[in-house]
Amino acid sequence: MALTPSEIEMIQALTESQRRLELMIGSALGGSLGRLGVMAYQENPFNSPFTNLSQNNLRVAELAKEAGLQTRVKINKKKRKVSKYQKEFGKQFKKLKKKHPRTSPKMLMKKAHRATKKVMK
Repeated sequence: MALTPSEIEMIQALTESQRRLELMIGSALGGSLGRLGVMAYQENPFNSPFTNLSQNNLRVAELAKEAGLQTRVKINKKKRKVSKYQKEFGKQFKKLKKKHPRTSPKMLMKKAHRATKKVMK
């Protein structure tokens, strides 16, 4: 199915608009070097140094990935110790939540705090 002349014209206009947008973004982000990079890419996108995914490049990427995984160090974080106050606060909050299920958590927190202070005296 062949394209009509108006369809071809529309596609060319869209392509030109996309090219201009890429140039604007490239120059805004990378200055003159960014603009040159975009121009080099647009000149021949399939053979551009920015999109050349040769076997050598893929192999280098795989090696970099493996090296990154090998150098990763696992960090064993200590679990925090829950304080006596926090345990009691949790109990009081649960009691209040059971008694007043529709009350906002903000109000229940305040009430639980007061109740915890009373219990811990």
